[in-house]
Amino acid sequence: YGEFYKSLTNDWEDHLAAKHFSVEGQLEFRALLFIARRAPFDLFENKKKKNNIKLYVRRVFIMDSYDELIPEYLNFIRGVVDSEDLPLTISREMLQQSKILKYVSRMKETQKSIYYITGESKEQVANSAFVERVQKRGFEVVYITEPIDKYCVQQLKEFDGKTLVSVTKEGLELPEDEEEKKKMEESKAKFENLCKLMKEILDKKIEKVTISNRLVSSPCCTVTSTYGWTANMERIMKAQALRDSSTMGYMMAKKHLEINPDHPIVETLRQKAEADKNDKAVKDLVVLRFETALLSSGFSLEDPQTHSNHIYRMIKLGLGIDEDEVTAEEPSTAVPDEIPHLEGDEDASPMEEVD
Repeated sequence: YGEFYKSLTNDWEDHLAAKHFSVEGQLEFRALLFIARRAPFDLFENKKKKNNIKLYVRRVFIMDSYDELIPEYLNFIRGVVDSEDLPLTISREMLQQSKILKYVSRMKETQKSIYYITGESKEQVANSAFVERVQKRGFEVVYITEPIDKYCVQQLKEFDGKTLVSVTKEGLELPEDEEEKKKMEESKAKFENLCKLMKEILDKKIEKVTISNRLVSSPCCTVTSTYGWTANMERIMKAQALRDSSTMGYMMAKKHLEINPDHPIVETLRQKAEADKNDKAVKDLVVLRFETALLSSGFSLEDPQTHSNHIYRMIKLGLGIDEDEVTAEEPSTAVPDEIPHLEGDEDASPMEEVD
């Protein structure tokens, strides 16, 4: 390593440390890095062009001035990197990024934002109710399933001049024509009373109930505020042993319930509410729809047993079972209060008294 270091850097002293390693995976490469025994005199010159890391592809020299190979604060490291499968442009002057976000090149002219959704798996986010309207419009949605990516996307506000928008949060704006805007206003007026009734029934469980512009086949969904945690991020933070309890209460803000005005369940619920808003079945349906929306939106229930009771109650209604019907009491197996008389007590001899 000593002779190779001197020939590579033209340094007259031996190196202080060396690291020879290889990485195998989606991108395979080998690297040999050195740390000089003395700090270079131009260590803090930012404007100077650094030629510290030489890049080779299949042992063919490509470049030695690629800034993204190593961070600026490690510019004292010297070495070589050789890869067998690193993609290159024809000019070989700049590396072709292995994970370019090609999303922007496929965006429609009317699309102003990059839409994304976070979740545990690709299957989960692909079947989510949040992507229904976006995909129906022909817009692509970026699926983010890795836990570390969920932290990064919170800090990444835009890419290539396009803002990143989560489809699971409130304020989702999709391009609309005049006819769609008119239809939305009519739906808001038509379901205004239902939204108020649902808010009264759910009370402190939600912040508000609104008409949704993101649903197609689902009756409702639960969204979070613009600056709050998504359902998946909330699940990750709850699992942290060293989480900040004060931050949890702030970030886990109240949810917003969005209903689909075109869904038959919502329309039937509106009709029943107008007929009798005090109907117990209406209240049960509202609570059941909210709890189901929480689950389908990725949240967890605080009281699963209550949700189960609501399911059982609706099953009874569907089967025509009277709610007040009482099951027959089982025979009592309680222990009698009096202690039974022991056999042989009458014949037992009395205890002798000792003076």
